[in-house]
Amino acid sequence: MGSRLSLAGHGFIVMGLRKNILLSKETAIYKDKGSKFIAYAYPVKSEEEIRTFIDLLKKEHFGARHWCYAWRLGEVGDLYRANDDCEPAGSAGRPILAAIDLHSLSDILVVVVRYFGGTLLGVRGLINAYGGSATLALGEAKIAPMPIPRKIVAVFSYDKMAEVQRVINDFDLKPNTVSYETAYIQMHFEADLLLIERLTERLDRIYGVKLTGTENKTTEN
Repeated sequence: MGSRLSLAGHGFIVMGLRKNILLSKETAIYKDKGSKFIAYAYPVKSEEEIRTFIDLLKKEHFGARHWCYAWRLGEVGDLYRANDDCEPAGSAGRPILAAIDLHSLSDILVVVVRYFGGTLLGVRGLINAYGGSATLALGEAKIAPMPIPRKIVAVFSYDKMAEVQRVINDFDLKPNTVSYETAYIQMHFEADLLLIERLTERLDRIYGVKLTGTENKTTEN
């Protein structure tokens, strides 16, 4: 799902492709020359949650040789890590991360547990195994566009109330709070970024309505 949004004047910017999220845990198994690679994909929200899942898998698969992983976090996926867990550099974590990026996912952890089968696979074989097992786990996964909540405040005089109300009725949207001051009305809205953008465009057309974003600026290349 693509979007190229620019609301810099109202306090936030998001540009590029909206990230996707995983809706449920997924697993897959890949085998090569006696080695077994078990991929686990988890939706996550924090590094603490990531550490918890990795620790649980190490306990569950205490007889395994490697627990390689990659993860991304955040609306634009700018927080990430790829770990080879003593496999040759670049042969495990980065192929897993590439599988994540193939689906434009964020807020996700993929761990691939390897049981060594006695035969060395070489760097190319490892890349295929780690990337392939992660791809299998994500290939049938249920994913959805990441919700991106945003807030905006509209301030306007009482004579603009009817025009503003018509706009918000068109979107079937209700303000979170409404403040009735002596000379003006203040409405606070919170919704997904795309809806807030469309609402902003419509309200911007009403002369005298002032709009203020309440989120920090975010950019995606």
